[in-house]
Amino acid sequence: MAQNIFISYSRREVGFVDDLVRRLEAEKYAVWLDYRSLVAGSPWQDQIYKGITDAEVILLVISKESLASRNVEVEWQCVLGEKKRIILLIFEAVELPPVLEKYEWVDFRGNYKAGLDELFSQLKTPVQEEHPVPQTGFKVPAVVWLSFILSIPAAIFSLISIWTLFIPFFLVPLPYRIFKRDFSYLPVQASLLMMPFAIFLTANLSVSDTLYDLFRVLAVVSLPLNLWLMYLLRSEGMQRWGKPSANSPAKPHVDMTRFPQDKPIKYFIDHAPQDREIAISLDRTFKSAGHIESAGADSAKATFTLISRFKTESVADCESQLVYPVIVQSNDKISPQLSRIQWLDMRSGVRNLDVIARLLPDPALLSRGLCVRPSGNQLVLPSAILALIYFIVFLAVVCIGSWFPYISQYANLFFKDPFYLEVVVQLIASLILFGGISYFMVRHIMQRQGFFASLLGLLTGAVLFAAILYWQVAIDNMVFDLLGVTVDYRGISSYYPRGLYMIGLPIMLIYLWFNRRDLMYWLPAKKPKQ
Repeated sequence: MAQNIFISYSRREVGFVDDLVRRLEAEKYAVWLDYRSLVAGSPWQDQIYKGITDAEVILLVISKESLASRNVEVEWQCVLGEKKRIILLIFEAVELPPVLEKYEWVDFRGNYKAGLDELFSQLKTPVQEEHPVPQTGFKVPAVVWLSFILSIPAAIFSLISIWTLFIPFFLVPLPYRIFKRDFSYLPVQASLLMMPFAIFLTANLSVSDTLYDLFRVLAVVSLPLNLWLMYLLRSEGMQRWGKPSANSPAKPHVDMTRFPQDKPIKYFIDHAPQDREIAISLDRTFKSAGHIESAGADSAKATFTLISRFKTESVADCESQLVYPVIVQSNDKISPQLSRIQWLDMRSGVRNLDVIARLLPDPALLSRGLCVRPSGNQLVLPSAILALIYFIVFLAVVCIGSWFPYISQYANLFFKDPFYLEVVVQLIASLILFGGISYFMVRHIMQRQGFFASLLGLLTGAVLFAAILYWQVAIDNMVFDLLGVTVDYRGISSYYPRGLYMIGLPIMLIYLWFNRRDLMYWLPAKKPKQ
Protein backbone atom coordinates (compact mmCIF):
# COMPACT_ATOMS: atom_id res chain seq x y z
CA MET A 1 0.00 0.00 0.00
CA ALA A 2 1.38 3.42 -0.96
CA GLN A 3 2.47 5.65 1.92
CA ASN A 4 1.52 9.20 2.80
CA ILE A 5 4.49 11.55 2.39
CA PHE A 6 5.07 15.04 3.80
CA ILE A 7 7.74 17.18 2.07
CA SER A 8 9.56 19.91 3.98
CA TYR A 9 11.71 22.21 1.83
CA SER A 10 12.78 25.74 0.99
CA ARG A 11 10.93 27.58 -1.77
CA ARG A 12 14.33 28.11 -3.47
CA GLU A 13 14.27 24.39 -4.40
CA VAL A 14 10.76 24.47 -5.85
CA GLY A 15 11.90 23.22 -9.29
CA PHE A 16 13.46 20.12 -7.73
CA VAL A 17 10.47 19.54 -5.46
CA ASP A 18 7.94 19.96 -8.28
CA ASP A 19 9.58 17.22 -10.34
CA LEU A 20 10.00 14.98 -7.30
CA VAL A 21 6.31 15.27 -6.38
CA ARG A 22 5.27 14.45 -9.92
CA ARG A 23 7.37 11.26 -9.89
CA LEU A 24 6.17 10.25 -6.42
CA GLU A 25 2.54 10.66 -7.43
CA ALA A 26 3.20 8.60 -10.56
CA GLU A 27 4.18 5.79 -8.16
CA LYS A 28 0.85 6.25 -6.33
CA TYR A 29 2.26 7.95 -3.22
CA ALA A 30 0.03 10.53 -1.54
CA VAL A 31 2.12 13.69 -1.16
CA TRP A 32 1.46 16.64 1.16
CA LEU A 33 3.06 19.79 -0.25
CA ASP A 34 2.27 23.17 1.27
CA TYR A 35 1.13 25.23 -1.72
CA ARG A 36 -0.80 22.30 -3.19
CA SER A 37 -2.33 21.11 0.07
CA LEU A 38 -3.01 24.23 2.14
CA VAL A 39 -6.66 25.23 1.87
CA ALA A 40 -7.44 28.92 2.12
CA GLY A 41 -9.99 29.65 4.83
CA SER A 42 -8.53 27.34 7.50
CA PRO A 43 -5.63 28.00 9.93
CA TRP A 44 -2.43 26.94 8.19
CA GLN A 45 -0.53 25.78 11.24
CA ASP A 46 -3.31 23.31 12.01
CA GLN A 47 -3.26 22.06 8.42
CA ILE A 48 0.53 21.64 8.46
CA TYR A 49 0.41 19.76 11.76
CA LYS A 50 -2.31 17.48 10.41
CA GLY A 51 -0.25 16.87 7.26
CA ILE A 52 2.68 15.80 9.44
CA THR A 53 0.64 13.58 11.74
CA ASP A 54 -1.10 11.88 8.80
CA ALA A 55 2.20 11.23 7.00
CA GLU A 56 4.12 8.01 7.39
CA VAL A 57 7.33 9.38 5.89
CA ILE A 58 8.83 12.86 6.03
CA LEU A 59 11.11 13.91 3.18
CA LEU A 60 13.35 16.78 4.31
CA VAL A 61 15.15 18.53 1.43
CA ILE A 62 18.59 19.58 2.68
CA SER A 63 20.08 22.80 1.33
CA LYS A 64 21.55 26.02 2.68
CA GLU A 65 18.22 27.76 2.28
CA SER A 66 16.11 25.04 3.91
CA LEU A 67 18.31 24.81 7.01
CA ALA A 68 18.22 28.62 7.29
CA SER A 69 14.42 28.69 6.97
CA ARG A 70 12.49 29.18 10.20
CA ASN A 71 9.38 27.54 8.69
CA VAL A 72 11.34 24.42 7.68
CA GLU A 73 12.92 24.23 11.13
CA VAL A 74 9.49 24.39 12.78
CA GLU A 75 8.33 21.53 10.54
CA TRP A 76 11.22 19.16 11.24
CA GLN A 77 11.18 20.00 14.94
CA CYS A 78 7.50 19.03 14.92
CA VAL A 79 8.41 15.79 13.12
CA LEU A 80 10.95 14.93 15.82
CA GLY A 81 8.22 15.27 18.39
CA GLU A 82 5.97 12.94 16.42
CA LYS A 83 8.80 10.35 16.08
CA LYS A 84 8.14 9.93 12.37
CA ARG A 85 10.41 8.30 9.82
CA ILE A 86 12.62 10.92 8.19
CA ILE A 87 14.58 10.63 4.95
CA LEU A 88 17.02 13.45 4.20
CA LEU A 89 17.20 14.43 0.50
CA ILE A 90 20.64 15.99 -0.01
CA PHE A 91 20.24 18.79 -2.55
CA GLU A 92 23.32 20.59 -1.21
CA ALA A 93 25.91 19.25 1.23
CA VAL A 94 25.77 21.50 4.30
CA GLU A 95 26.49 21.09 7.98
CA LEU A 96 23.50 19.50 9.70
CA PRO A 97 22.09 20.00 13.17
CA PRO A 98 23.42 17.01 15.19
CA VAL A 99 19.90 15.73 15.80
CA LEU A 100 19.40 15.10 12.05
CA GLU A 101 22.65 13.23 11.41
CA LYS A 102 21.25 9.81 12.41
CA TYR A 103 18.49 9.63 9.78
CA GLU A 104 18.38 7.90 6.40
CA TRP A 105 19.53 9.96 3.45
CA VAL A 106 19.60 9.99 -0.35
CA ASP A 107 22.15 11.99 -2.34
CA PHE A 108 20.47 13.98 -5.16
CA ARG A 109 23.47 16.18 -5.97
CA GLY A 110 24.67 14.15 -8.94
CA ASN A 111 22.70 11.61 -10.97
CA TYR A 112 19.01 12.39 -10.47
CA LYS A 113 17.74 9.03 -11.73
CA ALA A 114 20.09 7.16 -9.39
CA GLY A 115 18.80 9.26 -6.50
CA LEU A 116 15.19 8.51 -7.44
CA ASP A 117 15.86 4.78 -7.66
CA GLU A 118 17.48 4.82 -4.24
CA LEU A 119 14.63 6.85 -2.75
CA PHE A 120 11.95 4.50 -4.10
CA SER A 121 13.94 1.55 -2.76
CA GLN A 122 14.20 3.11 0.69
CA LEU A 123 10.51 4.00 0.76
CA LYS A 124 9.73 0.31 0.29
CA THR A 125 12.43 -1.01 2.63
CA PRO A 126 14.05 1.17 5.35
CA VAL A 127 17.85 0.94 5.44
CA GLN A 128 20.51 1.30 8.07
CA GLU A 129 22.98 3.76 6.59
CA GLU A 130 26.55 2.49 6.49
CA HIS A 131 28.07 5.91 5.80
CA PRO A 132 27.44 9.25 7.50
CA VAL A 133 25.32 11.78 5.68
CA PRO A 134 27.50 14.00 3.41
CA GLN A 135 27.91 17.46 4.91
CA THR A 136 30.70 18.73 2.67
CA GLY A 137 31.67 18.45 -0.99
CA PHE A 138 30.42 19.88 -4.26
CA LYS A 139 28.59 17.72 -6.80
CA VAL A 140 26.28 18.86 -9.58
CA PRO A 141 24.34 17.02 -12.32
CA ALA A 142 25.97 16.49 -15.71
CA VAL A 143 23.54 18.88 -17.43
CA VAL A 144 24.78 21.69 -15.16
CA TRP A 145 28.38 21.02 -16.16
CA LEU A 146 27.40 20.96 -19.84
CA SER A 147 25.47 24.23 -19.53
CA PHE A 148 28.44 25.77 -17.72
CA ILE A 149 30.87 24.64 -20.44
CA LEU A 150 28.70 26.04 -23.25
CA SER A 151 28.17 29.30 -21.40
CA ILE A 152 31.94 30.00 -21.39
CA PRO A 153 32.31 30.54 -25.18
CA ALA A 154 28.98 32.41 -25.13
CA ALA A 155 30.44 34.74 -22.49
CA ILE A 156 33.65 35.21 -24.48
CA PHE A 157 31.85 35.79 -27.80
CA SER A 158 29.59 38.36 -26.14
CA LEU A 159 32.62 40.62 -25.61
CA ILE A 160 32.74 41.17 -29.39
CA SER A 161 29.38 42.92 -29.02
CA ILE A 162 30.46 44.89 -25.96
CA TRP A 163 29.14 48.06 -27.61
CA THR A 164 25.58 46.74 -27.01
CA LEU A 165 26.27 46.80 -23.25
CA PHE A 166 23.35 44.54 -22.33
CA ILE A 167 24.59 41.39 -24.17
CA PRO A 168 27.88 41.06 -22.24
CA PHE A 169 26.14 42.35 -19.10
CA PHE A 170 23.99 39.19 -18.98
CA LEU A 171 26.28 36.66 -20.69
CA VAL A 172 29.70 37.37 -19.16
CA PRO A 173 28.57 36.39 -15.63
CA LEU A 174 26.39 33.52 -16.90
CA PRO A 175 28.86 30.67 -16.11
CA TYR A 176 29.09 31.88 -12.53
CA ARG A 177 25.32 32.44 -12.36
CA ILE A 178 24.66 28.88 -13.54
CA PHE A 179 26.54 27.50 -10.55
CA LYS A 180 24.81 30.03 -8.28
CA ARG A 181 21.45 28.94 -9.80
CA ASP A 182 20.11 32.50 -9.94
CA PHE A 183 20.29 33.62 -13.58
CA SER A 184 17.16 35.18 -15.09
CA TYR A 185 16.20 33.32 -18.24
CA LEU A 186 14.34 36.05 -20.13
CA PRO A 187 17.20 38.59 -20.49
CA VAL A 188 19.67 35.73 -20.99
CA GLN A 189 17.48 34.39 -23.79
CA ALA A 190 17.28 37.83 -25.43
CA SER A 191 21.06 38.20 -25.22
CA LEU A 192 21.69 34.74 -26.70
CA LEU A 193 19.28 35.40 -29.58
CA MET A 194 20.69 38.81 -30.46
CA MET A 195 24.39 38.05 -29.98
CA PRO A 196 24.97 36.33 -33.39
CA PHE A 197 23.42 39.29 -35.19
CA ALA A 198 25.43 41.77 -33.09
CA ILE A 199 28.67 39.91 -33.95
CA PHE A 200 27.67 39.83 -37.64
CA LEU A 201 27.01 43.57 -37.54
CA THR A 202 30.39 44.13 -35.91
CA ALA A 203 32.00 42.13 -38.73
CA ASN A 204 30.27 44.16 -41.45
CA LEU A 205 31.48 47.36 -39.86
CA SER A 206 35.05 46.19 -39.31
CA VAL A 207 37.74 48.02 -41.30
CA SER A 208 40.07 45.01 -41.13
CA ASP A 209 39.62 42.10 -43.53
CA THR A 210 41.05 39.73 -40.93
CA LEU A 211 38.58 40.83 -38.27
CA TYR A 212 35.80 40.79 -40.84
CA ASP A 213 36.43 37.13 -41.67
CA LEU A 214 36.93 36.14 -38.02
CA PHE A 215 33.76 37.84 -36.78
CA ARG A 216 31.68 36.36 -39.62
CA VAL A 217 32.84 32.86 -38.60
CA LEU A 218 32.15 33.52 -34.92
CA ALA A 219 28.68 34.86 -35.75
CA VAL A 220 27.84 31.63 -37.60
CA VAL A 221 29.36 29.43 -34.88
CA SER A 222 27.58 31.26 -32.06
CA LEU A 223 24.10 30.67 -33.49
CA PRO A 224 23.87 26.86 -32.97
CA LEU A 225 25.90 27.15 -29.77
CA ASN A 226 23.46 29.67 -28.30
CA LEU A 227 20.41 27.70 -29.40
CA TRP A 228 21.81 24.58 -27.76
CA LEU A 229 22.56 26.52 -24.57
CA MET A 230 19.00 27.92 -24.53
CA TYR A 231 17.66 24.39 -24.86
CA LEU A 232 19.80 23.17 -21.96
CA LEU A 233 18.77 26.06 -19.72
CA ARG A 234 15.16 24.95 -20.12
CA SER A 235 15.85 21.21 -19.79
CA GLU A 236 14.36 19.20 -16.91
CA GLY A 237 17.75 18.91 -15.25
CA MET A 238 18.34 22.66 -15.21
CA GLN A 239 14.76 23.28 -14.08
CA ARG A 240 15.41 21.07 -11.06
CA TRP A 241 18.73 22.83 -10.45
CA GLY A 242 17.71 26.47 -10.83
CA LYS A 243 16.13 28.78 -8.30
CA PRO A 244 12.62 30.09 -9.10
CA SER A 245 14.05 33.00 -11.10
CA ALA A 246 15.70 30.48 -13.46
CA ASN A 247 12.64 28.24 -13.77
CA SER A 248 10.12 28.32 -16.60
CA PRO A 249 6.60 29.39 -15.58
CA ALA A 250 4.68 26.53 -14.02
CA LYS A 251 1.72 25.03 -15.86
CA PRO A 252 -1.65 24.07 -14.34
CA HIS A 253 -1.60 20.61 -12.81
CA VAL A 254 -4.35 18.90 -14.86
CA ASP A 255 -6.51 19.45 -17.92
CA MET A 256 -10.14 20.26 -17.26
CA THR A 257 -12.43 17.34 -18.03
CA ARG A 258 -15.51 18.38 -16.08
CA PHE A 259 -17.17 21.44 -14.57
CA PRO A 260 -19.27 21.76 -11.41
CA GLN A 261 -22.95 22.53 -11.57
CA ASP A 262 -23.80 26.20 -12.05
CA LYS A 263 -24.21 27.90 -8.70
CA PRO A 264 -24.11 31.66 -7.99
CA ILE A 265 -21.13 32.63 -5.84
CA LYS A 266 -20.54 35.95 -4.11
CA TYR A 267 -17.13 37.26 -5.13
CA PHE A 268 -14.97 40.29 -4.50
CA ILE A 269 -12.13 41.55 -6.73
CA ASP A 270 -9.35 43.16 -4.74
CA HIS A 271 -7.08 45.22 -6.97
CA ALA A 272 -4.95 48.34 -7.32
CA PRO A 273 -6.35 51.20 -9.45
CA GLN A 274 -3.61 50.58 -12.04
CA ASP A 275 -4.98 47.06 -12.67
CA ARG A 276 -8.53 48.29 -13.21
CA GLU A 277 -8.86 46.99 -16.80
CA ILE A 278 -8.12 43.41 -15.73
CA ALA A 279 -10.53 43.72 -12.81
CA ILE A 280 -13.27 45.00 -15.13
CA SER A 281 -12.87 42.03 -17.49
CA LEU A 282 -12.88 39.58 -14.58
CA ASP A 283 -15.95 41.23 -13.09
CA ARG A 284 -17.78 41.23 -16.44
CA THR A 285 -17.03 37.55 -17.00
CA PHE A 286 -18.18 36.54 -13.51
CA LYS A 287 -21.44 38.46 -13.82
CA SER A 288 -22.18 36.95 -17.23
CA ALA A 289 -21.80 33.50 -15.59
CA GLY A 290 -24.40 34.42 -12.97
CA HIS A 291 -22.11 35.16 -10.02
CA ILE A 292 -22.81 38.03 -7.64
CA GLU A 293 -20.39 40.83 -6.81
CA SER A 294 -19.91 41.45 -3.11
CA ALA A 295 -19.49 44.87 -1.53
CA GLY A 296 -16.33 43.73 0.27
CA ALA A 297 -14.07 40.81 1.05
CA ASP A 298 -15.72 40.12 4.41
CA SER A 299 -19.05 39.22 2.83
CA ALA A 300 -17.61 37.42 -0.21
CA LYS A 301 -17.43 33.66 -0.63
CA ALA A 302 -14.26 34.06 -2.73
CA THR A 303 -11.83 36.98 -3.03
CA PHE A 304 -9.65 37.44 -6.12
CA THR A 305 -6.59 39.59 -5.35
CA LEU A 306 -4.75 40.96 -8.38
CA ILE A 307 -1.02 40.95 -7.60
CA SER A 308 1.35 43.35 -9.35
CA ARG A 309 3.98 45.93 -8.49
CA PHE A 310 1.09 48.12 -7.34
CA LYS A 311 -0.40 45.57 -4.92
CA THR A 312 1.43 42.87 -2.98
CA GLU A 313 -1.05 41.72 -0.33
CA SER A 314 -4.74 40.95 0.01
CA VAL A 315 -7.37 42.76 2.03
CA ALA A 316 -8.70 39.30 2.96
CA ASP A 317 -7.15 36.94 5.49
CA CYS A 318 -6.07 33.76 3.72
CA GLU A 319 -6.40 31.73 6.91
CA SER A 320 -10.04 32.62 7.46
CA GLN A 321 -11.31 33.43 3.95
CA LEU A 322 -11.10 31.84 0.51
CA VAL A 323 -8.54 33.89 -1.44
CA TYR A 324 -7.29 33.39 -5.00
CA PRO A 325 -4.11 35.39 -5.70
CA VAL A 326 -4.10 36.39 -9.39
CA ILE A 327 -0.55 37.32 -10.35
CA VAL A 328 -0.47 39.70 -13.31
CA GLN A 329 3.11 40.97 -12.92
CA SER A 330 6.29 39.40 -11.54
CA ASN A 331 7.05 40.70 -8.07
CA ASP A 332 9.49 39.62 -5.36
CA LYS A 333 7.76 41.58 -2.58
CA ILE A 334 4.56 39.55 -2.33
CA SER A 335 3.27 39.11 1.21
CA PRO A 336 4.16 35.84 3.00
CA GLN A 337 0.53 34.76 3.35
CA LEU A 338 -0.06 34.92 -0.41
CA SER A 339 3.20 33.04 -1.02
CA ARG A 340 1.90 30.03 0.89
CA ILE A 341 -0.97 29.19 -1.47
CA GLN A 342 -1.34 28.52 -5.18
CA TRP A 343 -1.87 31.30 -7.70
CA LEU A 344 -3.77 31.98 -10.88
CA ASP A 345 -0.86 32.98 -13.10
CA MET A 346 -1.73 35.63 -15.70
CA ARG A 347 1.73 37.15 -16.21
CA SER A 348 1.91 35.86 -19.77
CA GLY A 349 -1.58 37.17 -20.57
CA VAL A 350 -5.07 37.36 -19.09
CA ARG A 351 -6.64 34.07 -20.15
CA ASN A 352 -9.28 31.50 -19.18
CA LEU A 353 -11.57 33.98 -17.41
CA ASP A 354 -14.66 32.06 -18.55
CA VAL A 355 -13.17 28.79 -17.26
CA ILE A 356 -12.45 30.41 -13.89
CA ALA A 357 -16.06 31.61 -13.74
CA ARG A 358 -17.38 28.11 -14.45
CA LEU A 359 -15.11 26.52 -11.83
CA LEU A 360 -15.85 29.09 -9.13
CA PRO A 361 -18.47 26.92 -7.34
CA ASP A 362 -15.82 24.20 -6.77
CA PRO A 363 -12.67 25.72 -5.16
CA ALA A 364 -10.80 22.39 -5.06
CA LEU A 365 -11.38 21.77 -8.76
CA LEU A 366 -10.40 25.35 -9.61
CA SER A 367 -7.15 25.02 -7.63
CA ARG A 368 -6.23 21.67 -9.15
CA GLY A 369 -7.16 22.68 -12.68
CA LEU A 370 -5.82 26.21 -13.11
CA CYS A 371 -3.67 27.24 -10.15
CA VAL A 372 0.12 26.96 -10.11
CA ARG A 373 2.89 27.10 -7.54
CA PRO A 374 3.78 30.56 -6.22
CA SER A 375 7.03 31.95 -7.62
CA GLY A 376 6.68 35.67 -8.11
CA ASN A 377 10.26 36.70 -8.87
CA GLN A 378 10.35 35.01 -12.28
CA LEU A 379 10.45 37.53 -15.10
CA VAL A 380 7.44 36.59 -17.23
CA LEU A 381 5.87 38.95 -19.79
CA PRO A 382 2.93 38.75 -22.23
CA SER A 383 4.07 37.91 -25.75
CA ALA A 384 3.04 41.34 -27.11
CA ILE A 385 5.07 43.15 -24.44
CA LEU A 386 8.04 40.84 -24.95
CA ALA A 387 7.96 41.46 -28.72
CA LEU A 388 7.77 45.23 -28.17
CA ILE A 389 10.77 45.16 -25.82
CA TYR A 390 12.78 42.98 -28.22
CA PHE A 391 12.03 45.39 -31.08
CA ILE A 392 13.20 48.41 -29.10
CA VAL A 393 16.38 46.68 -27.93
CA PHE A 394 17.14 45.34 -31.42
CA LEU A 395 16.62 48.77 -32.96
CA ALA A 396 18.97 50.32 -30.40
CA VAL A 397 21.62 47.66 -31.08
CA VAL A 398 21.50 48.33 -34.84
CA CYS A 399 21.40 52.10 -34.44
CA ILE A 400 24.36 52.36 -32.07
CA GLY A 401 26.42 49.59 -33.68
CA SER A 402 26.06 50.95 -37.19
CA TRP A 403 28.16 54.01 -36.40
CA PHE A 404 31.37 52.11 -35.78
CA PRO A 405 32.86 53.10 -39.21
CA TYR A 406 32.88 56.71 -38.07
CA ILE A 407 34.35 55.87 -34.69
CA SER A 408 36.97 53.42 -35.93
CA GLN A 409 38.07 55.02 -39.22
CA TYR A 410 37.36 58.75 -39.29
CA ALA A 411 37.59 59.87 -35.68
CA ASN A 412 41.00 61.45 -36.29
CA LEU A 413 39.62 63.60 -39.12
CA PHE A 414 36.74 64.95 -37.08
CA PHE A 415 39.02 66.86 -34.71
CA LYS A 416 41.03 68.72 -37.37
CA ASP A 417 38.45 71.44 -37.74
CA PRO A 418 36.03 73.02 -35.22
CA PHE A 419 33.15 72.35 -37.62
CA TYR A 420 33.93 68.65 -37.65
CA LEU A 421 34.00 68.70 -33.85
CA GLU A 422 30.49 70.15 -33.89
CA VAL A 423 29.40 67.25 -36.09
CA VAL A 424 30.94 64.77 -33.66
CA VAL A 425 29.07 66.38 -30.79
CA GLN A 426 25.81 66.04 -32.75
CA LEU A 427 26.56 62.40 -33.52
CA ILE A 428 27.41 61.52 -29.91
CA ALA A 429 24.35 63.40 -28.68
CA SER A 430 22.09 61.50 -31.08
CA LEU A 431 23.49 58.12 -29.98
CA ILE A 432 23.21 58.96 -26.29
CA LEU A 433 19.69 60.23 -26.82
CA PHE A 434 18.65 57.12 -28.76
CA GLY A 435 20.23 54.80 -26.21
CA GLY A 436 18.72 56.72 -23.28
CA ILE A 437 15.20 56.72 -24.74
CA SER A 438 15.51 53.00 -25.52
CA TYR A 439 16.66 52.25 -21.97
CA PHE A 440 13.86 54.18 -20.30
CA MET A 441 11.22 52.81 -22.67
CA VAL A 442 12.23 49.23 -21.89
CA ARG A 443 12.49 49.97 -18.18
CA HIS A 444 9.12 51.72 -17.96
CA ILE A 445 7.35 49.06 -20.03
CA MET A 446 8.77 46.16 -18.02
CA GLN A 447 7.99 47.82 -14.69
CA ARG A 448 4.60 49.18 -15.82
CA GLN A 449 5.56 52.50 -14.33
CA GLY A 450 6.74 55.77 -15.85
CA PHE A 451 5.88 57.96 -18.83
CA PHE A 452 6.61 55.34 -21.52
CA ALA A 453 4.28 52.82 -19.83
CA SER A 454 1.31 54.44 -21.58
CA LEU A 455 -0.06 54.75 -25.10
CA LEU A 456 1.01 58.40 -25.21
CA GLY A 457 4.47 57.44 -24.05
CA LEU A 458 4.81 54.67 -26.66
CA LEU A 459 3.70 57.02 -29.45
CA THR A 460 6.07 59.71 -28.20
CA GLY A 461 8.93 57.20 -28.16
CA ALA A 462 8.16 56.13 -31.74
CA VAL A 463 8.17 59.78 -32.89
CA LEU A 464 11.43 60.52 -31.07
CA PHE A 465 13.06 57.45 -32.64
CA ALA A 466 12.02 58.64 -36.10
CA ALA A 467 13.33 62.15 -35.46
CA ILE A 468 16.70 60.90 -34.21
CA LEU A 469 17.11 58.46 -37.10
CA TYR A 470 16.43 61.18 -39.68
CA TRP A 471 18.76 63.50 -37.78
CA GLN A 472 21.47 60.83 -38.13
CA VAL A 473 20.81 60.59 -41.88
CA ALA A 474 21.46 64.32 -42.12
CA ILE A 475 24.68 63.92 -40.11
CA ASP A 476 25.77 61.04 -42.33
CA ASN A 477 25.28 62.99 -45.56
CA MET A 478 26.84 66.14 -44.17
CA VAL A 479 29.99 64.42 -42.89
CA PHE A 480 30.80 62.53 -46.07
CA ASP A 481 30.06 65.55 -48.26
CA LEU A 482 32.37 67.72 -46.19
CA LEU A 483 35.12 65.10 -46.02
CA GLY A 484 34.93 64.71 -49.77
CA VAL A 485 35.57 60.97 -49.65
CA THR A 486 33.74 58.04 -51.16
CA VAL A 487 33.75 54.89 -49.04
CA ASP A 488 31.97 51.55 -49.06
CA TYR A 489 30.41 52.27 -45.70
CA ARG A 490 28.40 55.27 -46.85
CA GLY A 491 24.80 54.73 -45.81
CA ILE A 492 25.29 51.82 -43.44
CA SER A 493 25.56 53.98 -40.35
CA SER A 494 22.31 55.85 -40.81
CA TYR A 495 20.28 54.18 -43.53
CA TYR A 496 20.27 50.65 -42.10
CA PRO A 497 18.72 51.72 -38.76
CA ARG A 498 16.20 53.91 -40.60
CA GLY A 499 15.33 51.02 -42.93
CA LEU A 500 14.85 48.66 -39.98
CA TYR A 501 12.63 51.22 -38.30
CA MET A 502 10.50 51.85 -41.41
CA ILE A 503 9.98 48.11 -41.98
CA GLY A 504 9.80 46.98 -38.37
CA LEU A 505 7.47 49.63 -36.98
CA PRO A 506 4.46 48.79 -39.22
CA ILE A 507 4.95 45.08 -38.49
CA MET A 508 5.14 45.84 -34.76
CA LEU A 509 2.00 48.00 -34.92
CA ILE A 510 0.06 45.28 -36.74
CA TYR A 511 1.19 42.69 -34.18
CA LEU A 512 0.21 44.94 -31.27
CA TRP A 513 -3.16 45.62 -32.88
CA PHE A 514 -3.97 41.92 -33.00
CA ASN A 515 -2.77 41.63 -29.39
CA ARG A 516 -4.20 44.95 -28.23
CA ARG A 517 -6.06 43.33 -25.33
CA ASP A 518 -2.78 42.19 -23.76
CA LEU A 519 -1.35 45.67 -24.33
CA MET A 520 -4.41 47.28 -22.73
CA TYR A 521 -4.20 45.01 -19.69
CA TRP A 522 -0.45 45.56 -19.29
CA LEU A 523 -0.31 49.33 -19.49
CA PRO A 524 -1.41 50.62 -16.07
CA ALA A 525 -4.66 52.52 -15.80
CA LYS A 526 -4.46 56.01 -14.38
CA LYS A 527 -5.18 56.36 -10.70
CA PRO A 528 -8.45 58.21 -10.08
CA LYS A 529 -8.11 61.74 -8.76
CA GLN A 530 -8.68 62.05 -5.04
